[in-house]
Amino acid sequence: VASYGTAFTAPTFNDLYFPADPFFAGGNPDLQPEQTGSAELGVSGLFSAMGNPMQWSVNIYQTDVDDLIALVPPLFYAENIDRARIRGLEGVLVGQFMDFDIAANLTLLDPRNESDGPENGNLLARRPEQTFRLDLDRAFGRFAAGGTIFAAGRRFDDAANRESLDGYTLLDLRASYAFSDSLSIQGRLENVFDQDYETVAWYNQSGRAFYLTLRYQP
Repeated sequence: VASYGTAFTAPTFNDLYFPADPFFAGGNPDLQPEQTGSAELGVSGLFSAMGNPMQWSVNIYQTDVDDLIALVPPLFYAENIDRARIRGLEGVLVGQFMDFDIAANLTLLDPRNESDGPENGNLLARRPEQTFRLDLDRAFGRFAAGGTIFAAGRRFDDAANRESLDGYTLLDLRASYAFSDSLSIQGRLENVFDQDYETVAWYNQSGRAFYLTLRYQP
C-alpha cells in the first residue's frame, strides 16, 4: 500500500483564550493552525504457524508539520513549533497460535523539531521513541482469560530535552464468564505490579486498579 494525505488542525478555544491564573499562563491568541502532509508505504501478508493463520504488516511513514501546536511546561502555554518531522515504523502481527488469540504491535518513532534555533534536531516532547503492545487471549467454553503487556521507552517532557521521563512496562489481566449469549461478567486487574510512571512530568498515572463489569446485551 502507498498513501499520501494532508491535514489541517485548528487551535482549540482553550489554546487561544484559556484565562491565565497562578498555575497556567493562559491562552495564546496568536496561535496558527497546524498544516501537515503525511506519506506512508506498507506491505502485508499471511502465513501459517503450525496450521494457524497469521496476518502481518509493516508500515513506514513520515509526517511533516508546519506550526505544530505544543504546550510548554511549567505553565503550559501553547506555542507553534515552526517545523517538525515525524518518521515512524510500525509492525503488526495478528492471529491464533496454540488456541491463543495474539495481537502484537511495535512502533519505532523518530519525532524531531526541525525549526531554526537551539532546539533544532531535538526530540518532540512527550513522544516515546519505542512502544510495544502484546495481547494474549484464550477462551475455555464460556470462560475466557487474557492479558496485555504494554511497554514504552523514555520521552522528554520539554522541547529543550532537559526533562527526561523514564520508560515503563505495564501488565493488565482480565477474565470473563458468559452466563448466556446476552449476559456476562468480566473482571480486570490493571497495572498489576503497581508501576509508578508519568507520561507528563508531575502527573502520576493510575496505580493498580480492579474493575468488575456486569454486561447485558440482548
